[in-house]
Amino acid sequence: MTSRSLVLDFEQGEQQTNAEMLEGISTQIDEMAEADDWSPKLLYLIQLCLEELALNAMTYGRQKGLSEFQVSITPGVEEVVLELHDNGAAFDPTRDAPIPDPDAPMEDRPIGGLGIFLIREMVDDLAYRREEGWNHLTITIRRAQ
Repeated sequence: MTSRSLVLDFEQGEQQTNAEMLEGISTQIDEMAEADDWSPKLLYLIQLCLEELALNAMTYGRQKGLSEFQVSITPGVEEVVLELHDNGAAFDPTRDAPIPDPDAPMEDRPIGGLGIFLIREMVDDLAYRREEGWNHLTITIRRAQ
């Protein structure tokens, strides 16, 4: 199947809000899901991954020089592979994100931090590398979820 790409360029064109950019990503993912007949569960998981990771990159990366965020989605027969690349500050979600204590009372938990935890728990593979000033994150999700 054909890989599809999306590039968010923060230095060119209109400056959209994070919400507007996320809405654009979500709309394109919905179109891919319909064209490739994804299950509702697969669509939900892909949307969750992209929204969480894109929002993190836009929120924290913009503060540290992020100018571009790229997403490539390759749907296969058995799995869907998401590749995310950004030129923001180095951040390895496989190692740098704190692991929250799910048994702690809600009032003792810090705000945030659950999105990456959920992604790490729900996807089949998550691989990170930093290369030439870019974060590269590859997420593999099996279709038979």
